[in-house]
Amino acid sequence: MKVYMLILLLTGAFLSGWSQTPVQVVTKVVEKEFSYTEGVQRVNLNAQKADLLIRGWNRPTVSVKLRLMAKHPDRAVAEREVAYHQYVLQTSGNQIDLSNRFVIPQRTGKLQSQLKVLYEVNVPYKALLTVRNSFGDIRLKDLVGDVSVTFEYGKLQLDDIGGKLAITSAYGDIDGRSINAILTGKAEKADITLRELGGKVNWQSRYGKLTITPVSSLTQLHIEAIRTDILVTAKRLTDFRYDVITSFAQIHVPETVTDQLGRYGGKYVFTYQPAGQHPEISIQNSYNDVTIQEEKSLVGR
Repeated sequence: MKVYMLILLLTGAFLSGWSQTPVQVVTKVVEKEFSYTEGVQRVNLNAQKADLLIRGWNRPTVSVKLRLMAKHPDRAVAEREVAYHQYVLQTSGNQIDLSNRFVIPQRTGKLQSQLKVLYEVNVPYKALLTVRNSFGDIRLKDLVGDVSVTFEYGKLQLDDIGGKLAITSAYGDIDGRSINAILTGKAEKADITLRELGGKVNWQSRYGKLTITPVSSLTQLHIEAIRTDILVTAKRLTDFRYDVITSFAQIHVPETVTDQLGRYGGKYVFTYQPAGQHPEISIQNSYNDVTIQEEKSLVGR
């Protein structure tokens, strides 16, 4: 394991109210590498107030670079409080455990520095991976294994994800691109964008926004939502079957298929089945509208 310390003097607004004050940034860097057995070991990452970058690669190893930071105008304070970072990087049975937390001695009183953690983790493409984080951002890239992510008060970015993916978000936005996975998700008070979405998808949303661009590799999309603005933009409307129901909200569709809209009391229904075999997009939403559109309908807007 490699451990070393960096002390950087930066001028900038790292901390609120210090925009005109030189800020001392003290960083402790830890690096470690683990051998990995595919299909047997699971990587568990439990983070607090951390930004995570997790990438897949074609090596049978897990590499970790951990940066533990403290920022304060007084260098002595930053040097002292960077030690409040605690971390674990170890193998336990069939698990590789990575975690961080903050331990502030009672005698020291109130924390004075801004503490932050940065993870850079490389795992085999097909790794079994569990990620938990709060008050920080996560980026997952080039993974095709079995991945579970639970986070709050941050942002999740997804790039080129396959395999199995489970997401639970509270107050955490999601921006995904090129996903072709067995995806299950549950989000509350979050803005979600899933572009180039394929695979089999089951999603639940409450109090947010959901924007989806499905592609031909999509086999099923099922959405259950409450008070969520939903927009689905297909390359061609006829690529999919649609079964959409809203309660106390409307459904907006292209003019060519408005005859497939129905209204029954407080519910709107859109049922559209083009000729041939097509994957189904089913949506149930309450109190907020659902919009179904084609890419070509956006031309000229």
